[in-house]
Parts: sequence; structure tokens; C-alpha cells
Amino acid sequence: MRSSKSGKPLSLTILFIFAIFLLSVVWTLRSDTKIARIVPLILVLILTILSFLHYAPAPKTKQQPLFVPKRFGIGISVNPNNPTGRLFWYLVFAVMTILIIVVAFSN
Repeated sequence: MRSSKSGKPLSLTILFIFAIFLLSVVWTLRSDTKIARIVPLILVLILTILSFLHYAPAPKTKQQPLFVPKRFGIGISVNPNNPTGRLFWYLVFAVMTILIIVVAFSN
């Protein structure tokens, strides 16, 4: 488990990225350019990667549960150390990447 000192900068980073994401969504709603449609998707992909890195501790030899308590906040998260959880995270990465490509090359 991480100490509260090391968790605070990570929490602030995630909060900052979430604020930028919200601003980009507002910007997307106000403009109709291609870049305005791509930026929120890229930010979601970045948040997904950061979440994966945050919740993926060193793999262990025994089978891990699919859902684990969040490291900060209330709730549960999908465990990337479980084979099904790892597949879920990879699917999220793939879907976000495909969405970015589709939006980038659509008319």
C-alpha cells in the first residue's frame, strides 16, 4: 500500500487530468472541429493508462480476485493482475484507440 504522501501527488494529477477532460468536453460541445472531437478521447485514453499503471502492482503467482478495493476513494476496481481483468483493460485500450482513429479519419 502506498503512503498518504505518495498518494497525494497522484490524486492531484488525476484531478488535474479530469479537469482538463471536462474543459475539453465543454470545448467539444461548443465547436465542431475534428481536433475538438479527438482531444477528449485522447484524454480518456491517458486516464485509462494512468489508472492501469496505478492499479497494476507486481504480478503474484496465485490467482488474484477480479474486483479489488480502490486504492483511494470509495468503491472497487477491475484488478489487472487477474487474467480476465487484464483482458478487460486491454479491451478498453483497444476501444479507445479505435475510437480515436475513427474520429480522426471520419468526415
